[in-house]
Amino acid sequence: MRLFSAFCAAMIAAAPALAQDEARAEALRAEIKERAQTIPREEAPVIGAPARDVVDGEINWTEMKTQLAISARRDVSAQQTVTRATARPPGMRAVAADRFKSVRAVEVNKARTPLLVPEGAGVAATLKVYAQGDSYSATAEVADGLAMRMSGARKKLVLGDAPAARAKVAAMRAERRTLASVDSPYLITRSDSSTDLSFSKFGAGYVLSLMCDEPDTDARCTGDDFIVALASNLMLLNPEAGGE
Repeated sequence: MRLFSAFCAAMIAAAPALAQDEARAEALRAEIKERAQTIPREEAPVIGAPARDVVDGEINWTEMKTQLAISARRDVSAQQTVTRATARPPGMRAVAADRFKSVRAVEVNKARTPLLVPEGAGVAATLKVYAQGDSYSATAEVADGLAMRMSGARKKLVLGDAPAARAKVAAMRAERRTLASVDSPYLITRSDSSTDLSFSKFGAGYVLSLMCDEPDTDARCTGDDFIVALASNLMLLNPEAGGE
């Protein structure tokens, strides 16, 4: 009887924290859904012009599995190199969601997009995932003074011949920088709140954002090296997805 009473008391004490965490999760889900369906326009449309469409992207699940196989072959090749020490090559690797104590399997299972997050001890220890079908957002503490958010969505805005879109694509092509983990071009941008690395793969769009406590002086946010290195080894939390 005493054990039962102690159990009940513990559950009652934990209830407010659980309710607060669920409330935060619900708020983030709503934000993800809104971001997936609404993209701010840089210029107001001309009166009478047709609206731009937001459509579902087609996820290429075969390409996702092929990329996993490519990374696996690179890892095996590196392990078999005996003439000299070989650093672990960049890549994308499947990792079970239940390896992360703060990740709920029910959230991972909601995602109908390849769910990618960066590797790292800090990320693994604090990772949380929130999904809304066609999109997801993952948050974690990377290190002291540095947090990250990675979002992915298969919603896309049909831009037509928008000058801003053409300029961004031209910039990516001109720089010819490729993210080694997924063999895809990427673009780095900065705002007052974050440093963002964006890329497209498997028919989805992804953004890895870094938020530094001291964004103006912390080299992890002022430079490109840290965010590129972080994105160069990615974990895929839903490798069995794709049976839609």
